[in-house]
Amino acid sequence: MTQVWQIAAGETGRDYTKLFLDYDVIFMGPGNPGSYDKQIYNALVEQGLISKNIATQLRQFCTEVKDNDIVLLRLGSQAKAIGLIKPAMRRYFWTEIFDDVFGWDLQHAQKVIWQHHLTDYLQKIQKSKGLFYQRGPTFSKVHRLEGQLQELFKQCKHRDLKPLPSLPKPLTLEELGTELFSKGLPNEDVDKFILAIQRQRRLAKWYRENRAQSKKPAEHEVVAHMILPFMLALGWSEQLLAVEWNRIDLAAFSCTPRKKENVCLLCEAKEYGHGLQNKTFSQATDYVNKLKLDNCKRILLTDGARLYLYQRQKENSWNDKPVGYLNINSIRTNHIIPPGTSGIDTIRALTPAGITREVGK
Repeated sequence: MTQVWQIAAGETGRDYTKLFLDYDVIFMGPGNPGSYDKQIYNALVEQGLISKNIATQLRQFCTEVKDNDIVLLRLGSQAKAIGLIKPAMRRYFWTEIFDDVFGWDLQHAQKVIWQHHLTDYLQKIQKSKGLFYQRGPTFSKVHRLEGQLQELFKQCKHRDLKPLPSLPKPLTLEELGTELFSKGLPNEDVDKFILAIQRQRRLAKWYRENRAQSKKPAEHEVVAHMILPFMLALGWSEQLLAVEWNRIDLAAFSCTPRKKENVCLLCEAKEYGHGLQNKTFSQATDYVNKLKLDNCKRILLTDGARLYLYQRQKENSWNDKPVGYLNINSIRTNHIIPPGTSGIDTIRALTPAGITREVGK
């Protein structure tokens, strides 16, 4: 009998449904420890770095999925798509392509033929039958199914797989310095920023390794220990950066005095590792509108390690797609998510000189 699996396409603040569907793929993490090896991942459980449940899910994902198995793609409590596991000599594979999906390392992957012709039928069945999936494991077997769903599975078809995207490797610190220098940053500023990135990476590593013993750093600690030093390293002065200004986590000013007419950037911070999609952006734009920050050109969303940059289009209109992205642990010139963003351009856009310049120019 064909096995049916369900996989969650992220959670609130991290939704990668589009990646799954665009590239005929499913992926899981953590993947930074490397290609799946039972002994390695069991050792991570013993060290308290991952849970036993996660290790079990990874084992199933990497070793138990078979040719022509069915996959239900779930987001929250609803199934969004039906997929068919493509028969292949090597189904499971480990890839660096998905090493930074909204900050998560999700390098364990399987290719799936998504059945787009069945999506409308799937939604109708769920709506008519009131079918919902309880929140549970990221990846697991499905044991009980509505009969109409099983009829849909019989209509699954094979086709050629969509290719995976290409992705540049992360820059080394030497390459990062060379890129920034070539974009016009003075040598002394480049050296100062490289040193700041080294410190940030060291701190981020400490946060990750001690998360089992300590609570994740809250947004105030993220601002104090990660974002404020980062901005200072980019050339901002203390006089032009205000923490908790009018309840804004961090506000940057084009000049003194610190009044609303001079706010050029607003930063909304979340606890380390927090998802930054959905409500976080609307929360930041609400601040801009309520405080009438008419000269604020940029919004920065961050959890300390990841920075998403948004740009004002017209008076009260904001582009809700990030124009810039930077992961301090993995700085690239292009990203899968958000597509078309460059870490180098994002760094330049966050300097005092670059704050009013269009990103990428």
